[in-house]
Amino acid sequence: MYDLTSVSLPRLSGLPLKMMRWLLEQPTTRSLLAPELLRSAGVVAYRQHVETSAPLLEPILDSWPQAPATDGTHQSHTAPTSSTSGCIWQSSAQLHTAFLAKSTTPRALIDSIIGQRKNPVFMHLNAYIAFDDETLLLEADMSTHRYAEGKPIGPFDGIPVSIKDEFGVTNYRTGGGTTFLGGSGARHDATAVARLRAAGALIVGKGQMHEIGLGVIGTNYPYGPARNPFNPAHTAGGSSGGGAAAIASCQAIVALGADGGGSIRVPAAFCGLVGLKPTFGRISSHGSAGVVKSMSFPGPLAAFPSDINTSYLLMAGTDEHDRTTHHQPAPTPANMDVTDLRGKTIGYMPAWFDHADREIVAACRSMLYYFQAAGAELREISIPQLEAARVAHTIIITREILTALQHDLRLYGYKLSDETRLSLALAREFKDADLHKAQQTRATLIANLKHIYGQVDVIATPTTGLVAPIINSSAIPHGLSDLSSTFEIMRFAFVANLAGLPAISIPAGHTKSGLPIGFQLIARPWQEHELIEAAQVAEQWRTILPPTIHL
Repeated sequence: MYDLTSVSLPRLSGLPLKMMRWLLEQPTTRSLLAPELLRSAGVVAYRQHVETSAPLLEPILDSWPQAPATDGTHQSHTAPTSSTSGCIWQSSAQLHTAFLAKSTTPRALIDSIIGQRKNPVFMHLNAYIAFDDETLLLEADMSTHRYAEGKPIGPFDGIPVSIKDEFGVTNYRTGGGTTFLGGSGARHDATAVARLRAAGALIVGKGQMHEIGLGVIGTNYPYGPARNPFNPAHTAGGSSGGGAAAIASCQAIVALGADGGGSIRVPAAFCGLVGLKPTFGRISSHGSAGVVKSMSFPGPLAAFPSDINTSYLLMAGTDEHDRTTHHQPAPTPANMDVTDLRGKTIGYMPAWFDHADREIVAACRSMLYYFQAAGAELREISIPQLEAARVAHTIIITREILTALQHDLRLYGYKLSDETRLSLALAREFKDADLHKAQQTRATLIANLKHIYGQVDVIATPTTGLVAPIINSSAIPHGLSDLSSTFEIMRFAFVANLAGLPAISIPAGHTKSGLPIGFQLIARPWQEHELIEAAQVAEQWRTILPPTIHL
């Protein structure tokens, strides 16, 4: 039975937000106000929910079923032909070819990016919050020299990338979207960053992110919101919104993001991109801010599946500094020549799938039928207790943030937006018993999913329940607390985070107003290549509308 509900919480900005934040930060008044807010958020009902599973502090990724057997006799239709048009994006492979042909150079490309980002139109997008142009230009010159000598490091040499402010980059402060985290500049690159740089990638700058990663709207008190290149009045999403804005406006080819509750997939969906959240432990978190221990997943965003595949393979694999990476199989490269999905079974839960904005549902239903036309079998499934899983995800992620940042919040929490402070104050009402039950719910969800993955290869949903919201300009200084819309946006994201599964958002079209729509696939552990291959198949019928703002 489908039990996931829409929540009803007050939408606050300006003085009402400030007053509510102040009241919730006072223990006495919080005890009076919190019960009703927790009831509206589904927490009170969750506390009555009975769990019998043993708690899991982290996802357990062994003993998952193999792919279901198929006899290949289901009906298959001719896949639609490509309708791609007006593409303004370039892939890393196209740039690599241009560099080899000497029709352009990495230095010329970086000069163009630096020049354009100083344009007020691009500055308004707010895709980046910090730069180190001296190092960037030096490394661009080194890459250009390697190509001139015919000795590039590889196909990713000279490719511009954006790095979320959550990851350590040498000489940059690892701020997590704040002015107080990270102290002075990092002495070393995070593992994922170091692997990209070793392949010749050029770090354009630190991507804007939702303040401490606590949200998917893109709110950022000191730096402002990342805006959507398709319509700058709308958000690019969060928490990895800066990277998505950079790619969509051609200021980067790939962005490194992190996903604790949709923070890669949501910005990808909002900005018409591909976003991959890998399996828990597939890409090292060493050198990141690391405030979400059991549900944050480093991963790439890009305009094309091929760039997702290349950057993912560069970053994936074991890392001696991150124990969560130690028990993974070798990453499998995706077959980028794939043209169909014959032999694959896509599961979808109709009531969950249709619980979104009408235009989103229509576009994503079309994606399902396209995949069926490309040879996939569609199968209806049922995932029980989704509402419990949603609340469990909220409890775990906010408790992990509070635990990781307790010292910094005690000293510098006053520097955060009222929106973030309100969310943290409410999260302080989650007790140890709530966390224990939430970890039990994680175990129950994994058990249910293991059963389902005995029948299907992937699970399909829309990526978000809403398209990119309008940015309330009057709320920028202190934030906008709109937890009801946040939960609508995250409706399809939390399952993959709580269970530790890989998931991908792929473009599914646009609304009548031109805003992008995302379609999500969730796979078994370590099957990232299957998701990338499905995204590559979808390229055959993808229509690319150029964003309003691009290089």
